[in-house]
Amino acid sequence: MSAVPSVAELLKKLDEQQQALGKQQQAYWQTLREVHEALVQAPASNPTPGPSGGPPSTKSAKKQRRRSTQETKTERPADWIAKAKSDRPKDADGRPLTLGSSVITGESDESDVEEEFYVQKPLPSYTFDHENLRDHLKKHKFNEHGQELLKTEVDHGRLLHPTLFREYPSDEKWHNSHYSVFDVSKDGAPLSRSEVVEKGSHIDSAIWQAIQNLNTDPESQRPAVGRITIVREPSPIILGALHMTMNKDFNMDELFDYLAKGDHSQAHVLGRNFSHDHREQRSFVFKFDYFTIVEDDVQPMPWQQSDSEEKLRNKPLDHIPLSRCSSVVALSLSGEPMKRLRNNTRKARKEHNDHGLIFDPWAPWHVVNIQCYPDHKASLDIHDSTKHYVNGPEAFLHTVLAEFQDAEKRFAQIYRRISKLVTPPSDFMFDGGLRDKLLFEDDEFTYSRRYFWGFQTLGLMRDGIKAIIDAYEKTFTDDVWEGKHKTLWPMMDERSKRNEHYKKRMAHLKKDFEKIIKDLYRLADDNDERRKEIRTLRDQLFNGTSVLESRKSVELSTVTILQGHNIKLLTLVSIFFLPLTFVTSVFGMTDMPSHHFFKYFAVTMTTVCIPFFLLIGSLNTTSGMEFWRGKWHDFLDWIQFWRSTHQDDASVRSDEHTTRRRSMSIDPSWSRGRRPSVSKGQRESIVSMTTLVKGRANSSAGHSQPRKESGIELAQVSEGESANSTAAKTATQPVTPVASAENGTTNKISWFDKLTGGRKRSEEHNV
Repeated sequence: MSAVPSVAELLKKLDEQQQALGKQQQAYWQTLREVHEALVQAPASNPTPGPSGGPPSTKSAKKQRRRSTQETKTERPADWIAKAKSDRPKDADGRPLTLGSSVITGESDESDVEEEFYVQKPLPSYTFDHENLRDHLKKHKFNEHGQELLKTEVDHGRLLHPTLFREYPSDEKWHNSHYSVFDVSKDGAPLSRSEVVEKGSHIDSAIWQAIQNLNTDPESQRPAVGRITIVREPSPIILGALHMTMNKDFNMDELFDYLAKGDHSQAHVLGRNFSHDHREQRSFVFKFDYFTIVEDDVQPMPWQQSDSEEKLRNKPLDHIPLSRCSSVVALSLSGEPMKRLRNNTRKARKEHNDHGLIFDPWAPWHVVNIQCYPDHKASLDIHDSTKHYVNGPEAFLHTVLAEFQDAEKRFAQIYRRISKLVTPPSDFMFDGGLRDKLLFEDDEFTYSRRYFWGFQTLGLMRDGIKAIIDAYEKTFTDDVWEGKHKTLWPMMDERSKRNEHYKKRMAHLKKDFEKIIKDLYRLADDNDERRKEIRTLRDQLFNGTSVLESRKSVELSTVTILQGHNIKLLTLVSIFFLPLTFVTSVFGMTDMPSHHFFKYFAVTMTTVCIPFFLLIGSLNTTSGMEFWRGKWHDFLDWIQFWRSTHQDDASVRSDEHTTRRRSMSIDPSWSRGRRPSVSKGQRESIVSMTTLVKGRANSSAGHSQPRKESGIELAQVSEGESANSTAAKTATQPVTPVASAENGTTNKISWFDKLTGGRKRSEEHNV
């Protein structure tokens, strides 16, 4: 069995095929030039007369023998491509056969389209060297995210090293870069720039050679009207090189912000016409931000959120290594604006930005795609020389479409891995131990952690999918596809052949977008369904674990009951020995008589132990506890009644003595020696005491008497005795009911209040 080639070998093979394809295309164009020269030389060697037999016309006379295309300072006629196309070999249907023919797709050749349908104005030329790059990295003031991306090159003294493109240690796997750079000529076909790269160059050096110059040959027969630059997992030095070469066309600081700033996917396309930065007015950016699975031999960049380096190096079997990934796709249109647009919003007046600029969709263009994905899922066949792009927006949308397809592949892989992680295997139906693991949680909470992580991760994936879909649907509306949008790639003349051709191509491209959007919607629904299954598994795990814990609680309660019985038995045994210990301690006193008889000991033990045993036995039952509780309350009531009776007797005697002294000082009969009879005074005192005793008895029993009856009873004490009315009234004052009988209920009084209530009332009465 043959070994599977590595990624590096496949990429090298792809580069060789691209170089071979470029050589074939160059050979084709060389043959086309020779055919053209032969056609030009044919009229010169064999002149043909005009239709009237006279001398040739001025127009035909100008078509004399041309010099070779290899010679310099020679201009080609404007119609040489049309003449060459007319002489191409044709198939059975009369369509010309070219390198980009429809042998694979079955569609007509893109080169059959008229030349005016494509962008014809070349891009401005530029060239840079190593020193330009070094000076740019030293002098440019990068923002916060730019410094974070270029930290290893700018802050670690790498700029002082004579070689900017260095070899990296073997343990640094986060700069496993790859690139695709294409120059698009006037026929819309992208041609790879891998041919300008020296063989054996390091990957960073190869990327630098591909992007460091543009249209440097003024005599080139294929000037670039557009450039497509795709860099995957770029190293910091390559990010700096992109910043220098693209900063005139794009706000590269803005693109670096989108790369490093963790956020959801967004389309920064609409509303940029009114920006203060002219680079933002002519550029359109689509940002992708979601998650991917870190594969082997790849490492996330230091500024990307991911698992720890140790965990990525030693991956557990049940762990899915995820990392945050990001990408930007940007389009810039060069040249002069074709229209000014007035901004009538209140925000525009506040920011002093009343006008915006609209650039021609057929202007020279740049498309840059920076991908930071620590995996091997990037599409490498987005652009090739068989495709033809009429303008920059079409190339931009093709690049965005490829990003949509890659995002769908990454989301689908995460969905499959999580589903495999949380879904029970098929053999659980026959393995009881595996069923117990799935139904009952272990000591490390393995499945609870797994279900929680899978549930939340799928929710984040769904949010990422919805963000991509929303960014597309809110930006690329039907007006954009039909060229009717006011600010985004509008067409000035919708009825022209070029615009009609452009709309047909956009219609096919729109179908491709709609297909991938449907796949993303389906994937989002699958994530929701899987989350429901995980929730069900989590609930089943919780229920099974709860039942298991309940059974363990019942077992523990049984053990507790047995322990209670043992304690009860020990208590009963100690009950028998406690009174015996008391009796023996009494008879063991040293000052007791020396002559003892066991009958006294037996009598004492019987009189002490038997009541004690009866008391403990009755307190151990509910009825016995209620009986002794009632007796205890009765005892407390009796103590309170006894105390209140003695306190009231003393109070009554004190009041009678005080009243008698007042009467002696007021009534002149006392001064004459007239005193009430002893029998009458004793009778009044007895009646008053009887009334007070009845009132206290009723008060202690919890029954209150009406105030009217109490007043009548006390009034009878002094009936017929006007001289002693004051004493009778005074005797009635301390008689107040303790309990109220409102609504037929009585207030409950604690035993402490019963003991202390009589003392408080006595003190208040004396005061």
